[in-house]
Amino acid sequence: MRIACGVDIGSNSFRLLVAEIEHGRLRPLAHDLVTVRLGEGLGKSGRLAPAAMLRAEAALARFAGIMATYPLHSVRACATHAVRMAANRDEFLQRSEALAGMRIEVLSGEEEAYLALLGVLSALPKKQRHYPLLLVDMGGGSTELILQATAVSASRAISLALGAVGLTEEFGADLASMRAKIRATLAPALRRIGEAEMLGQGSLLVVSGGTATTLAALDLRLDRYDAQQVQNHPLSQATLHRLIAWLAALLPGDRNGLSGLADGRGEIIVAGAVLLQELQQALASPVVVSDAGLLEGILLSGATGG
Repeated sequence: MRIACGVDIGSNSFRLLVAEIEHGRLRPLAHDLVTVRLGEGLGKSGRLAPAAMLRAEAALARFAGIMATYPLHSVRACATHAVRMAANRDEFLQRSEALAGMRIEVLSGEEEAYLALLGVLSALPKKQRHYPLLLVDMGGGSTELILQATAVSASRAISLALGAVGLTEEFGADLASMRAKIRATLAPALRRIGEAEMLGQGSLLVVSGGTATTLAALDLRLDRYDAQQVQNHPLSQATLHRLIAWLAALLPGDRNGLSGLADGRGEIIVAGAVLLQELQQALASPVVVSDAGLLEGILLSGATGG
């Protein structure tokens, strides 16, 4: 039995997971999430803002304190879209690595997608899988699509510059323009990733990331987040339509006060929900939410060297 740690340095949230690994299954020992909003303003400036980097450093220092209490066999820390795209990424990495005492890898979009799939499959029993399986990992700065046509076929992955933070900063409450951009980006991406007959009715659409899990928690009316209830929770078109209408009618501050929303997610949840709704409509397929995803994939890959 080994104890491993994974750190996901996202565009919106930083997440930490410490877990025991036995026979490929995870038993969580510690979990932490900090809303950093590292990608704030990135779309306009092309750089990580000084205030965002300070928030990031505070989160990583907090994680380092948690990690120090466990006899870790492996640690893997990975950064995604915001760091990937930032002109000052080297400055951020040097400062953060020195502070946290860990090496930080910057994932490509495709690497991010494969790790998300690894994490999702670790929590999805084989009897619940059917193919084609399309995983959508939704983040603050980007969304990764990965298609597994059969249980033994090679996966195909693509990363899209569509995320809840970026869409919110670009369009605000203009949902019509937001939908137009999402549709114009999704259509060619879906054609590239798989043949039309592979997607749609009969395919399994699994969605991971903070937007999906938050929407599942809201639909379940959870007072406190419960990973077991969120795992494999379905989101129908009617449910997404209802949730978007309700959330869009609230002010961001009121959304932040809802049970199940992590700090600050109320400001970006509508954009994430609209993106998920457009994906579901494009694929005409039911959505199943996965609590596990990129973070679990980072941890598992670090522990196995994969």
